[in-house]
Formats: sequence, structure tokens, C-alpha cells
Amino acid sequence: MIGEEASPGFLERTVLAIPEGSVLRTIFVALLVLSGWLVYLDWQDFAAREVDTARTERSEPMPMRRPEPGDQLRPYLPKTIPVAPDRGEPVLPGYDGPVDSEAMTTPMAFYPAGDGVVSAVGRIEIGTAKAFRRFLAGEGAGASAEPTPRDVKRLVLHSPGGSVEDALAMAADIRANGISTEVPADGYCASACPLVLAGGVTRAAGEAAWIGLHQVYAVDIPGLPQARDFDRSLSDIQGTIARCQQLLVTMGIDPAIWIKAMETPPEDLYVLTEEELVASRFVRPFPDDERFIGPRRPGDFRLATASQNAEAPVDPSIPEASRSAG
Repeated sequence: MIGEEASPGFLERTVLAIPEGSVLRTIFVALLVLSGWLVYLDWQDFAAREVDTARTERSEPMPMRRPEPGDQLRPYLPKTIPVAPDRGEPVLPGYDGPVDSEAMTTPMAFYPAGDGVVSAVGRIEIGTAKAFRRFLAGEGAGASAEPTPRDVKRLVLHSPGGSVEDALAMAADIRANGISTEVPADGYCASACPLVLAGGVTRAAGEAAWIGLHQVYAVDIPGLPQARDFDRSLSDIQGTIARCQQLLVTMGIDPAIWIKAMETPPEDLYVLTEEELVASRFVRPFPDDERFIGPRRPGDFRLATASQNAEAPVDPSIPEASRSAG
């Protein structure tokens, strides 16, 4: 009939059946639950930041058990060093200051000990590579107008790492100047420091030395604009990782060891065992000659038939004991 109201549908009947005020109460409870959830997430984020701040700002040495094969992840302490009953203090030629928090929080400095031996102690900051280059050039070493380049033969490292770009530049200068590198017994070389170690013509590590790797990560630097573009930041980090691996190849170290770094979060360290240091060639007691072109890649290995092996010429430059390994 004209003028008659249509009967309400199912949805309308359902809404009309709800007691008056229930909708508002339901909305209120939902908003209350959502607010509580957001507060909980904020608290979790705050607690995580507090834990990370306590770790990064800790200045007292932290007792840690010595890494063993299969148990090599340890917290990364950028401002102090790990201690254990089986660890002593490293002997750093030319340096007689503290080796823990004070040394780990100050920019890396270089301490000559005579006979071409220099200790490099402290954080690798932005500008450390330039300071190292000036040190090698002899700038600031005396009152003479013309600086005399230093004859550095061995660089002893004790550092929590820092700027990757500066570590890469330092490694290049170390190799260009024919300098050997060393982490002394009970020494600490973490984060970007192993890249500096890699630059040595020969490389050594003392007993109970901690040489640790972890992921490359970006930090906010006061006075510099923050990288707000996530894709660009990720691209920059990937480029840095590639340069780290290329450095290892150039220096004669197996770049596969860097997989351990990429698998380890920034708040931890993967501490290399003696076996890994030797197998990856991070430790190298004698220099490579001009014939060495880097660690062999998987594609370089080929299975050959007996007839092919019989016909293959023998390279006289390869020692007989090594011919069966290729």
C-alpha cells in the first residue's frame, strides 16, 4: 500500500535488538583494550632500549666464558672488554694506559714502541683513517718543517671497532705500506677492527685474543642528516657489505667467513676460533707472493677423470705435497 513503511531487514532488526547503550559500551571497551595494547608495545620498546643502552654504555668489563667451537656468540660491548678467569690484560707495546673502558671509549690513537712496532688502541671513529695516514706520514712527530714518514712494520690492535669506512681505508693503507698486523694475547678486536687486521701483509693473533664479527649497521651521527629513505639506507648498507667482502678477497682472506658476520645481529659478536682464523687466512704467518690471486672459489674446483688427470700437465711452481689438494 502507498504510504506504508517497508518492514525492516535482517541487519536493521539485529541493530534494533541491541539494548540501548550497548554499542557505546562496546566501542569504549574496544578503545580501552587498544589503548592498553599500545601502552604495552611502548613499554616493550622502552625496556628493549633500556637493555640496549645498558649494554652499549656499560664501562665495567663484563665477565664472559671463553668461546668454544659451536658456542661463539657473545654480547658486543662497544665501550669495554670481556673478562674471564683465563684472560689477562693484553701487552700493548708503547702503551701503558688502561685497556678496558677508558681505552674503548676514546678515539683510536697510535703509540710507537720502537723497531717499527706501533700499538693502535681505541675506537675507530670517523676521521681515524685520516689520523692514521697523518701518523704514517710523520706529521706532528717533531718540530721539523718537513715531516719524516714513519717506518712502521707491525701494528698491534686493541679496539672495539667503529666506523667501517675508516677501517676499510686503514686496511688499504696498511697493505700499501707493507705493514703486518697483530691482535696480542688477551687482546680485543671486534666489529670493524678485523677489517683493519685483514690489511696486514702478515697477520697474527695471540692466545685468548677475541676477534669478533657482526652485521654492518647504521647509526645516527650527531651533526649529520639521518637517512630517512629506508630503501636508500638498505642499499648503502648492502654496498658497504660488498666492499667488506671485496677487501677480504683483495687481502687474501676467504670472504666466506663474512657469512658469520651477516648472520650475527649487531648486539652480538661471533668470536672466531683459532681453527677459523687459520682456515679463513685471517691469521697468516708469512706474506703471499705475487702469484697468489685470492682464495679459490667453488667454481675453480673441477672433478676430473683418471685419463684427464693423467694427461694434465704438472705445474712445477706447485709443491708436490700440495698437488693433490686442487
